[in-house]
Amino acid sequence: MTMKKIISIILLLSFSLSLVACGKSEPKKISCEDIIKAYGDAGYYVTHGEHKTQADSSHLCYIKANMSEDPDSDYIYFITCFTEEQAEEAHETDKYNLAIWLYATVSGESRWLKSGTYREIEYSYYNSEMIKPFKELIK
Repeated sequence: MTMKKIISIILLLSFSLSLVACGKSEPKKISCEDIIKAYGDAGYYVTHGEHKTQADSSHLCYIKANMSEDPDSDYIYFITCFTEEQAEEAHETDKYNLAIWLYATVSGESRWLKSGTYREIEYSYYNSEMIKPFKELIK
């Protein structure tokens, strides 16, 4: 092979690779119904609130998925908002800090609350197993 062919092949491969690397898609849009179905299908006991308008509330709906019928069992809690900014504000409110954890420990809840956002959705949970259906949903 000549040097020109080798350089041409290298340039072609690098150009092709750069096009593939830039092909990231936008995160999936997830509805309240999608979350309810995912957790119901996974065997969780799901309760949810009515859908609201933006004039009524900053939250579109809330969803609580329990591990069992016992209302005191581990659960994951979702809030769907109208904007990503509202979800971030809800996340900042739910974010655990050391002072809150110390107070919760004295009150009998010594686990660390985990929370996060995905687009317009804010979620919080204690048991890491509970996020798995949501992670599958957003793949």
